[in-house]
Amino acid sequence: MKLLVLCVLAMMVTMAMSRRHWHFVAHKHVSRPFEVALKVQIIAGFDRQLASWLQRHGRRLSAIQKKTLYFVNRRYMQTHWQAYMVWIVKQIEKLGRSPNVGDYSYVGAEIGRRIPLEVTYSFLVRRNLIPQWRQYMANLMAKRVEDIPVR
Repeated sequence: MKLLVLCVLAMMVTMAMSRRHWHFVAHKHVSRPFEVALKVQIIAGFDRQLASWLQRHGRRLSAIQKKTLYFVNRRYMQTHWQAYMVWIVKQIEKLGRSPNVGDYSYVGAEIGRRIPLEVTYSFLVRRNLIPQWRQYMANLMAKRVEDIPVR
């Protein structure tokens, strides 16, 4: 009984502390040239990881499944865009000067290189969770990387 009370008390303290410091992070937006530089470098990094993963593990996959994994890269970027922006803003502020397109390209390349998507590919393939090819996937894949919506 004492252990139960202690656990409940610890949970209440944890909840109180986490709520006290929690605040909504406003969405960050950058100008179009900076956004394009970020998207191009992020997707280039993700696609490079996927290509090397397919070289090692992709023999059993069909062409449609491989194409779907490239779609997963683009959807992953869309889904996590605002989380990236929080980190991007911090990195750009560290420069101490006004940024240029090259700075955003460098930060985008860092994101594309650092995020370990190989784990995601392995998980999807092992668990047979690669989604079936749908029209909305084709629509997104038909767009240039620069034109992928992120808002």
